[in-house]
Amino acid sequence: MSKPNSQRPFHVIIVGASIAGLTLAHCLSNTGIDFTILEARSDTYPDGAGLAILPNGARILDQLGLYQDVLDQGQCMVSHSTWLETGHLLRRVDAGRIRSFGRFDYPVLVIARRALLGILYTRLQSSRLFFNRRVVRIVSSSDNVTVYSADGMSVSGDLVVGADGVNSIVREQMWHHIRETNGAVASSRWFSEVPLTDSFAGVFGIAQSIPGLKKGDVHRTYGHGWLTVIMVGADSRVCWFMSITRTMMPVLIPRHTSDRAYVSRIVEPFLKKHVTSDVTFGEVFNRSESCVVASLEEGFQNRWSWGRFVGIGDAVHKMAPNIAEGANCAIESAASLANHLVFFARGSTPLYTEDRLTAMLKAWEDSRKRRTRGLFLISQCAVRIEAATSWVLKLNQVFLAHFHGTGIGLLTSITSRTARVDYLPLPLPQQSSTQQVLEKKEHESGWNWQVIILPLAAATSLMFHVLHALVL
Repeated sequence: MSKPNSQRPFHVIIVGASIAGLTLAHCLSNTGIDFTILEARSDTYPDGAGLAILPNGARILDQLGLYQDVLDQGQCMVSHSTWLETGHLLRRVDAGRIRSFGRFDYPVLVIARRALLGILYTRLQSSRLFFNRRVVRIVSSSDNVTVYSADGMSVSGDLVVGADGVNSIVREQMWHHIRETNGAVASSRWFSEVPLTDSFAGVFGIAQSIPGLKKGDVHRTYGHGWLTVIMVGADSRVCWFMSITRTMMPVLIPRHTSDRAYVSRIVEPFLKKHVTSDVTFGEVFNRSESCVVASLEEGFQNRWSWGRFVGIGDAVHKMAPNIAEGANCAIESAASLANHLVFFARGSTPLYTEDRLTAMLKAWEDSRKRRTRGLFLISQCAVRIEAATSWVLKLNQVFLAHFHGTGIGLLTSITSRTARVDYLPLPLPQQSSTQQVLEKKEHESGWNWQVIILPLAAATSLMFHVLHALVL
């Protein structure tokens, strides 16, 4: 006979051994909260490209004792260059000259997605992570929630967390539950699932070292209807991605495929385009060890939780990869949700009722949405400007390229709204491996006026984008 929930630990079922899901598991370790992770894949090392770990993500990884591993396997950004597809340099910024309001000496780190997942997985050391458990159905009641997988197994708990990506089964099942139990509410605009958009396709890959691309350099190239970001990581391996507007696609694409012949067909029109003055995209692609093409879905859900359901990461706020905040926002959301869960489980009323859960999750959701929505809107604006096809947005490309240093500084700042693990101590600056961070150089002059100009430039660009969309 099962114990009343007042006499047992709170149990969280995490669907997805993703960056968000594994980070949440690390946050919950040693807190008295039980967790089970269900992952559909046979392992946790899927193909992919690279990530940029920004200070908002790095500080949480540091709190969890994982940052040194990330630093060892990653590469500090040395410079950021912006190019046109003709090979013309618009702007180069040294990383040591990028100033922010509060980075706590964390650099921008380039690391392969596979490597970061490997660190999160191997350091978790949990017997509660199960592979080959593709979730197919979730049943919620007033007492608990039960998650069923395709192999016929099931697990019950107090809360199910969807860390299972943009096509989240947890989000799907949450809305199914809402429609069954609250039909009138579910039909309301603000309580309906937000459809995902896919105005862009993405091609991601990892290539062997390429002469002319130096370790630690990041190259961003604007093309007509496309953008490439080249990040040179540890051992000079090249992590790259390309976003392509749908109107430039020669064929319809599936949601996700790594078929080399298919990917080659997609990128063929861009092989002779420059990604720096001396390197073409073809040189990068031809030396790629792995590559994948996928839809770049975008979506910001109005509702992240309901009853015993909650989503984090791409399941509820999927953004374009241009500003590198997807993984970092997922890490933040996992940490902030863990803060609320720990406070809830340690509360003076040790009953895990659905009403109490709903109130707690709504408070968490409200605390995260303002910051995350702002980053989502910036990513929306950035991807449309950087892969522009109209002359209006191309003017903004050139203009904003000259403020990339300031933009990186603002995006990588740690503010009062930046999440952290509240119940773990903040690392001291000297404990954050600062000896491996690039030495700070003298700050660029004119910082004050750049801070004023950047928001105006962004607002102007967004206005042009809206007008452009209305005209077309």
